[in-house]
Amino acid sequence: MSTLTKDTIRILKYNRKNAFFFSLAFRLITTTLYLFALDRGLLIALKLAGYSYLTVANIGGFLLKPWTIIIMAVLVFFGMLILVLETGCFLTLFQGIYYTRKLKPWEILAGGIIKLRDEILKRNWRLGLLILANYSLTNLYLIYRFFTHIKPLDFIMTQVLSQPLGKAILIFLIILTLAAVVPGLYAFHACMIEQKNFKEGYLRSWWLLRHRIPKVLLLLTIYYGTFAVLLKLVYSFCVLITAVAVTLFTDNRLALAFLPAACGRIDLVLLFISSMLLAMGNYGALSVQYFQFSSRVLKKAGNISDSGARWANKKTALASISVAVVFSLATLFYVVYNGSAIAGGILGTVQITAHRGSSKEAPENTMAAIKQAVNDLADFVEIDVQETADGVVVLGHDSSLRRVAGVNRSIGSYSLEELKGLDVGGWFSGDFKGEEIPTLEEVMEYCKGKINLNIEIKSGGDDSLLPEKVALLIDKYQMNEQCVVTSSRFLYLTRIKKLDEKIRTGYIVSAAYGNYYSSDDIDLISLQSSFVTERLVEAAHLKGKAVHAWTVNSKSEMERMKMLSVDNIITDYPVLAREIIYREEAAENLLEYLRLVLR
Repeated sequence: MSTLTKDTIRILKYNRKNAFFFSLAFRLITTTLYLFALDRGLLIALKLAGYSYLTVANIGGFLLKPWTIIIMAVLVFFGMLILVLETGCFLTLFQGIYYTRKLKPWEILAGGIIKLRDEILKRNWRLGLLILANYSLTNLYLIYRFFTHIKPLDFIMTQVLSQPLGKAILIFLIILTLAAVVPGLYAFHACMIEQKNFKEGYLRSWWLLRHRIPKVLLLLTIYYGTFAVLLKLVYSFCVLITAVAVTLFTDNRLALAFLPAACGRIDLVLLFISSMLLAMGNYGALSVQYFQFSSRVLKKAGNISDSGARWANKKTALASISVAVVFSLATLFYVVYNGSAIAGGILGTVQITAHRGSSKEAPENTMAAIKQAVNDLADFVEIDVQETADGVVVLGHDSSLRRVAGVNRSIGSYSLEELKGLDVGGWFSGDFKGEEIPTLEEVMEYCKGKINLNIEIKSGGDDSLLPEKVALLIDKYQMNEQCVVTSSRFLYLTRIKKLDEKIRTGYIVSAAYGNYYSSDDIDLISLQSSFVTERLVEAAHLKGKAVHAWTVNSKSEMERMKMLSVDNIITDYPVLAREIIYREEAAENLLEYLRLVLR
């Protein structure tokens, strides 16, 4: 065992710079592309299923829809191709090390592409399934950690693990997968290096393992156990460092709100890096064992095949890699700048909306309040829009400007130029004296890529063109994924959907009765928190609709909304809401949170 461990460390250290650079670049490119495909596929599946949001209540029905099954199968197949390609690349890397060759990144990629092509030509689709199962087993702990970041999956996982039958079924499935994967641990090498078909490769693997299974399993278990412990230690260290930084450099009122968000991002980054290193270490350890157990066959086979030499041309390879990198970066920029369905709440946790901006710290519906909402880590900022006399869409809640500007006239009676001359900040505080009423375009220019918008269209009569103007602005700034449009006038939402069905709409209701959430013209319901009940949330979620609750300002009401699993809390206190929603159990201060998250 000690010899295998030493050889594994040696093979991982040899050519480690090229191996690490290739693995990092490969994962960054393929992960970005796959997440983009997953995002688009999920949107298409939801649309075909007639859902706007994926929730705990409707995920079962969603997964059983025929189109969902087809789209998920396509996504699984695409992911399997990526994993087979990565496996081929790693085997090329370690095959090169076996023959004491330090392959360049483009040579590693070329070898992987050739191996993938060969398996496709041999129709070794069962090898792809075996690789998928192997990745699932080796990354089981990382998958569990990742699922905790996805609300519906985390809920299902918690429910399954809390039931004895659920645990028994899960253990049975893991044992069944182990029974299929373990005998074929070297089938990847046999198929991709010795060019065997799947059946021959699987039997070859079993023949090599038949007397060594306990030894190999013990060694791999020690490797994975050590890896999990190291991951936990690194995560704990990063959390402690972040907590120190938060305490020293962040406003105290934001500390407990900021740390949970930071911990979540740290966890995701570590999961990405850990998955990459685990794959490289896994194939390194298996390659050491395989090369030792079948050295005679490999020596007879000779050096690495040059069948991929023309693909390994440096200029051609670098050009191809550059194109892939540029494409993936463009995809990543698109997702970050325009928002994504996944990040936008389809699979997320309870989101927080700053009511009229952070309206307890800055004058409502102003750029100052919106900027403060960004600083307060809100997920959405809720704004009210009306139309000026010259047809410009601007922010404003009341029918009269008396409360915020001291003049008893409506926004619709002013031109934009006249409105810009009004002070709507001095009433709040002298610090905001001279604050202007912003246009919706100004708000969109600032918010794009920074924060999501909940645009409430105030009633202007049936003949008002305000819904169409809002929809056109959303389209102009390509903010479909960053915006929801809400109104208490159902007709406005219907008109929005007719103009662009991709824009998410929300019906603002003052009472909780009727089956209004069944309409295809709305994606969410927004109602006063006191009317929100468990039955209403479940009914809306079964229809694929989200539930936004307003205006939630007390700790007790925030706790109640969290327990009821509403999708969005609209509040005047976004920092307090983040503390309540994201804190662990009953952590009331930073020290308690650290104790809970690190236990």
